[in-house]
Parts: sequence; C-alpha cells; structure tokens
Amino acid sequence: MLQTALLTVTFIFLLIIAGCESTPRQQPVVAEQTSEEPAPVDEIQSILSSTDKTTSARANNLRLRAAEMATANRDLQEALTILSSVDDISDRSNARRYILLQTEIAIQQNDSQRALMWLADNRLSATRLTQQDQIEVGQLRARAYFAGRNYIASARERIFFDSLLTPSEREDNRQEIFRALLELPARSLASQAKKAITSELRGWLSLAAMTKQHQNDPLKQLRELDRWKKVWSSHPAAVNLPNSLQTLSKVVANQPKTIALLLPLHGNLGTIGRSIRDGILAARFKLESDVNIYIYDTSTDHIQTLVNRAVGAGAEIIIGPLERSLVTELAQMDQLPVPVLALNRAEKGITQPDLYQFGLAPEDEMVQVADQVFKEGKRDAIAIYPDTDWGVRNYSAFRNRWVSLGGNIIDTAEYTQQRDYSDLIKSLLDVDQSEQRAADLRRITGQKFEFTPRRRQDIDFVFLLGNQSQARGINPTLAFFYAEDIPVYSTSHIYEFNDSRIESIDLNGIRFCDIPWKLTDTDIIQTDVQSAWSNSKTQLAPFYALGVDAFRLYPRLQQLKEVSDTRIFGATGVLRLNPDNVLVRKLMWAQFTDGQVVSRPLVMESL
Repeated sequence: MLQTALLTVTFIFLLIIAGCESTPRQQPVVAEQTSEEPAPVDEIQSILSSTDKTTSARANNLRLRAAEMATANRDLQEALTILSSVDDISDRSNARRYILLQTEIAIQQNDSQRALMWLADNRLSATRLTQQDQIEVGQLRARAYFAGRNYIASARERIFFDSLLTPSEREDNRQEIFRALLELPARSLASQAKKAITSELRGWLSLAAMTKQHQNDPLKQLRELDRWKKVWSSHPAAVNLPNSLQTLSKVVANQPKTIALLLPLHGNLGTIGRSIRDGILAARFKLESDVNIYIYDTSTDHIQTLVNRAVGAGAEIIIGPLERSLVTELAQMDQLPVPVLALNRAEKGITQPDLYQFGLAPEDEMVQVADQVFKEGKRDAIAIYPDTDWGVRNYSAFRNRWVSLGGNIIDTAEYTQQRDYSDLIKSLLDVDQSEQRAADLRRITGQKFEFTPRRRQDIDFVFLLGNQSQARGINPTLAFFYAEDIPVYSTSHIYEFNDSRIESIDLNGIRFCDIPWKLTDTDIIQTDVQSAWSNSKTQLAPFYALGVDAFRLYPRLQQLKEVSDTRIFGATGVLRLNPDNVLVRKLMWAQFTDGQVVSRPLVMESL
C-alpha cells in the first residue's frame, strides 16, 4: 500500500511537470524508479545537487521528488530534512505532494495526531482532488486512525471511499476494514453496532462482534455466521467474506476428535506441566467439547515412544511437549505422524512442516518492547539487567532488535543480588561525575557553595529487566538520582497477580507488556480456573493461560497456515502464525499507577 501511495504521488508530480512547466529549456526530471528496489542514495543526492542550477520553482519540484524517494527508502529523517528545504509550496499541486508526504512520514513514525493534522491542512482541502487523490487521502487518513488506535474511525474512513476502488482494490480494502474492527473487544463491537448511523458500518460491526465472541468455538461461530449472512445478505461482506471466515466450514469439518497431551507431570517441570494440563481441561469443559483427550507424562518415557503410543491410540493431533530439548528432537525427525502443537520452540530455529511451535518465549517480549518504544519516537536507551544467563540472553534479544530498528544503546549496567543499587545507578546516570566536578571546584576555589548534582541528558528511556523484587529496588533509585522524568519500560516479569498495592507502589510509572490473562478479566474461562486452582493467581498464571490457548488453537492450525492474516485473540496475546510455523504473540501494555496496574486503553472515536 505504501509503494502504491508513493507511486501515485510521483505520477501526479510527473504530470504536473509535463503540463505546467513554464521554462522549456530546464533540465529534465530524473525518471521515476520503476523497480521495487530502493532508490540509490547517490541518485537522491544527485537530484538535490541539481537544485542549485535551476529556478526556484523547479528546485522545489526536485526536492519534493528527492523526499519521495527517501520516504520510499524509509529514510524518514532524510526525507524530513529535504522537506524542510522546500521554501515555496504556493503551487496547489506542490502543496498536495508536500502535505501527503508529511502525512506518510508521520504515519510511519506512528504519530497519528501529526498525520491527521497534516490531512486537515487548508491547503489540501483547497486543492481540487482527482478521484485517485481522494482515494489516497482516504487511505492515509484510515492508516492514521489505525496507528492512533481509532479503529472504528479507520474502518469508517475505508467505507467512505470503498465505492471508488477497483474490484481487486475493494477486496483488499474490506479485509482492512475487518482487520481494524477485530482490534476491539466483542462487547464494544456489539455496543457500537447498536449506535452506528449507517447500515453498512452496523453490518461490519455486528460481523466483527460475532467473530470475536465465538472465536473459541468454530462450530458455534459457523452457525452464527450463517445467521448473520441471512440478516445481511446484501452487505458487501456477505458477498465476499473476510479471508478468515471463508475457511470456517473447512475448520469445522476437519476438527480433530481425539488429541493427546504430552506434558511433564512430575519432576522439575511437573508443576508447570500440570498447570498447562488443567488449563486445557478447563477450556474443554467450558466449551462442552466432545473431543477425547489422552494424557502422557513426558517425564516417564522417551518422546518418540510416547508419540507412537498416542498415535496408536487414535490421536489426530498432539499438544506438547513442553521441554525444549524434546521439541528439538521432534523437529529433527524426517516426518511426524500427526501434527504437533509444541509448547516451546526448537533450538537454533529448526522447523518441521507439521510442527507448530507455541510458547511463552521471553524473547517475544524483548522484541515487543523494542518495537513499541521505537514507534513512540524514542531512540536513545540505557539498559539495566541482571548478571545472569537469563538476563544476558534477554538483554541481547532486546539489543539486537533495538539496534536493527535504528535505536541506540547509550550505556548499560548489570546488577547482581545486591540490596542497594545507589552506586550502580549513580554511575550509570553520571551523577557521580557531577558530584566529582563539584568537589574539584570546591577544592580549587576553596569556597563552599550549594550544589545540586545533575544526571546525564542523553537518555530517552530506561529498559529495565528483572523481577518485581529487583525492580522495586531499582525504580525508586532512578527517581532519587534525578531520573524521575525518564520513562522506564520493562516486561511481564515485574508483575504478578498476588502483588499487593503496598508492594507495587515502588514500581510506579513503569510501563510493561504482559498477557491479557493477567491484565484483564474478560476471558470466559479465567474465573473458573481461578476458582478451581488457587495457584492460578501465582507465577503459574501464564501457564494456565498457555493451556487454555493451546486448546483453542489446535482446531485452527491449518487455517492459520493457509490464511496469513488470521489472528486468534487469546489469553496469552493476539496470536498469528509466521512462515516458520511459529506462533507469534502480540501482548498488551500496562503501567503501574499509584501501586496498581492500569492497562493502556484503546483510543476510540465516537460514532
């Protein structure tokens, strides 16, 4: 979509040059890139160099062209620098190009407010827009709303210009409408459907509400979809269903009737294995499923022996194992007799066509923190992490992702099991150097004077790795040494269900990602699990959620593989399958406020 938008802007620009240029002997504009390869940097610089040898009007055209190419390369800072040198956009066509470029850059920087501000610019509304221009502006506005989590506004914008699109474009646009609405909870969708002004939006909202409400029961979802199609037979979505719903009848027809659980029920991982088992069984009974479940203990026999035993008993799919070494062993087999939904990931990225890898890999959280902070426009980080194998491994995952995005690691600090973090934080923030400079000045001048130490000023945020006990010691120390205004980001490891408000007060301000199971109470199985097993509110909570999601996932594995935009809104996050058959999780965000955890609400625009 981005490349289409940029090509459209450039095409308009070429038409303007061809039809409106007033100086016939000016140098010709460099031809537009026709391949998908990024424009060479030296070509952009060549265009910019030529601006010194031509008229002011033509120079501005060339600068806009260079900015378009830089934006296509995703070199957004370069594009903004070039745009700052455009000194005259009084021409309506140039004004349009300038505004749309600024909008595109703002969206890519995840600054939806700035993008919408540019789209509201009077110079754009004063321009006579072609039909293609109207589509482009509509697409940009829809993307800006989506980036700002105004999902209904994004869908509504796409509905506005849907009739202007070609049939193939219309199909893609309607997939985006459905994708946006699925970001909202089922209850919100149902409520908003009753308030919707237009019938087309109401139909989309009710379809999305039905999809979310029954996503864990494919058979019931299929029945409700048939009812929806009867009520909304003339709705655009009924004519061409969203991709994930087109395969629903196939999901129901091919749903396995017998599954086998391969989990450790004794030994070091026994407690975790039993928690996962109980989550799976709770999901089965809540849905009143008639599926047969056989349970095998991986701590008692060889994994391949257990697989053969399960298949011999009639298992059509296997859930487990949990142990990474056993997952790796299965991944290295030439062929698996039935599909396997493993609850961990194989070592060294080993894959297998019938092996689906699902688990609570902490590396997912490191990547998500890096992505989120980068989208917020922060670039310079300091990192604090424990001097353990776990700490080093997970910091490395964060660093690798952060650097690949273009972020900077200004400094790092490793800590052990100390209770006092003062020296570590003072050194990290350069407060000790500030104090030393004051001491040196007193010695040189021989005078006593009031002095307030200062911290370093080159930090956008702190990435803090650790558990809740460690974070309770580090977070107040950061504030004490003058870093109270620097945002602190962390992961789910700093939050547990059973933390009291008094225990959490020292975590105030920390932003972290976590699974929905711990941050919301909307899951229909959560109350039953917590009532039945007291330890489901302890550190074992994520493993109960993992079991619940494993049961919800197994009927839809083939759907997830065949329809790439299919997502499952689960207890452990929004789940999708990547090309390596690894289930990737998108977590929720929350923040400690007055000793309590407050999930970050979705921004919605009223209808």
